Amino acid sequence: MGYYRTRRGLSQAAWAGIAIILLIIGVVAGYFAGVSTAKPKVTTTTVTSTVTKTVSGGATTVTVTATKTVTAAGAPSKPEYTFYFISHGGPADPWWAPVIKGAKLAGKLLGVKVIYEGPTKYSVKWLVDTLESAAAAHPDGIIITITNYKALDQPLRKVIASGIPVIAVNVYDPRPPDQRIPYMAYVGQDEYQAGYKLAEYTLKWFKKHFGRYPKGAVIGIHEVGHIGLELRAKGIQDAFKKAGLTPPPKLDITTDITKAYNILKSYLQAHPDTEVIFTLGPLGAHPAMKLIKDLKLQGKVWVSTVDLDDQILKGIQDGIVIAAVSQQPFAQGFLPVVFMYLYVKYGIKPPEHVPTGPTIIDKSMLSLVKKQIETTGGA
Repeated sequence: MGYYRTRRGLSQAAWAGIAIILLIIGVVAGYFAGVSTAKPKVTTTTVTSTVTKTVSGGATTVTVTATKTVTAAGAPSKPEYTFYFISHGGPADPWWAPVIKGAKLAGKLLGVKVIYEGPTKYSVKWLVDTLESAAAAHPDGIIITITNYKALDQPLRKVIASGIPVIAVNVYDPRPPDQRIPYMAYVGQDEYQAGYKLAEYTLKWFKKHFGRYPKGAVIGIHEVGHIGLELRAKGIQDAFKKAGLTPPPKLDITTDITKAYNILKSYLQAHPDTEVIFTLGPLGAHPAMKLIKDLKLQGKVWVSTVDLDDQILKGIQDGIVIAAVSQQPFAQGFLPVVFMYLYVKYGIKPPEHVPTGPTIIDKSMLSLVKKQIETTGGA
C-alpha cells in the first residue's frame, strides 16, 4: 500500500504531521484570539424628544435631547476562500453526517466557504461530472474521495494541471507513487489495513471464546466497485488466507437497507454454517444487526464491521457486534479543510498521509469513542 503502510517508530512524515497538527491548533487559537480582541463597530445615534409638562398657570414645553450609543456588529465579511468538498457519500448514508459537520465547522472557524457535494445514490458518473462542474467554478481548492481512480484519473490530472490544489479524503488512489493521481495529500485510513485488522481481530476473538475459527463468514459489500470498500474486503479475505482459512465471499447487498436485509436473510438460509457477517459500513451493519435480532440468532451469528455510529455502538454493547473499525469521520471532514487553508494562505504543504484510523473498537474501548459519537455523530 506504499506510504500508507504502518511503520515502526516515527518517520519524518509522522513528525511533520505532528508539527502541522500543532500549527492547526495555533491557527484556530489565533482565530479565536483575533475574534475576542477585535473592536466592534460603534454607531452613535442622537435622538431628540419633546416632553410637555403642565405647571401652575399654564403649560411649559421642555425639549430634552438624549444621546444613545449603539454598538452594532459590522456586516459579515466575504469568505476568503472557496473549497469544494466532493464525496461519493451523501446525506442518505448516515456515516457521512459527521464528515459534513466537520467540514462545515472548519470552514466557519476559518472564514472559508465550503461547498459540500454528495449524491443521493452512489454513482461514479456523478462524481466525475460534479468534479468537472466544480473545477469550472475555479475554486481555491478541491477535496475529493478517490472512489474510482480509473474514472477520476484524467479529470483530476487536468484539474491539478490548471493550478487548483487537490486533497484526497476517505478513499485514496492505491497505485504506486509514480502512477497515482498527484494530489497533495490523503486524509483518512488505510482501507486495506482496516479490513485486515478487523478480520484478524475477529478470528482471534472467535478462537478465544470458542477455541476455533468461525465455520463460515460472508462479506456484505454495499457499493461494488468502490475501491475503498473493495480494499477493505480484500484485507478481510487476506487475513483469512493467512490463518489458513477459505476467504469469505463478497455479497452485493446494495445501498438499500431493505434489499440488504433480504439478501443477507436469503444467504443465511442457504448457508446455515455462517457465523460472522462482515459489513463495510453502517449501510450493511444496520440491516445485519436487525436480521440477527429478528431471526433470534444472538449468540450464533455475529457482525464485524467498519465504521461506527450510535446503532453500531449499541450492537457492541449488546454483544451482537464483535468489533468495529473507527476511522473518525469528523476528522476526515475537518482536517482536509484546515490543511487546504494552510496551503492556499501560507504555502504550508501537508504531509502525504494524515491517518485517521483504523482503530479496532470492542467493548473495552466503548468509553473512548462514546463522547466522539455523542458530539459528532460517528467515530
